[in-house]
Amino acid sequence: MLTESQIKIVQKKVTPSQEELALCEAFRILGDWNRYRMMKTLLEAKELCVSDLSKIVGISMSATSQHLRILEMSGLVESERMGQTICYKPLAGHPKVKALIKLIS
Repeated sequence: MLTESQIKIVQKKVTPSQEELALCEAFRILGDWNRYRMMKTLLEAKELCVSDLSKIVGISMSATSQHLRILEMSGLVESERMGQTICYKPLAGHPKVKALIKLIS
């Protein structure tokens, strides 16, 4: 059985870093296959409109928009309106995105 001091030492070693917490949150969000593919595609292409991303991933524009809304609410991507078209790009400076880039690369 461990002593109190040994328990505290182990607790310190397993306390998650901010990067690990961000990565866990990103895993939760990207647990859906389509959202994972969209995020990976956006990381590769840097910026895409909904219609192009929908064609690349192979799902309806409505479903694509819903998944992108979740990614945007989670802080992984940002949108920009260009006339009637909405384009999305990954937030490269966000800790979750940085952790994802490190993982996917």
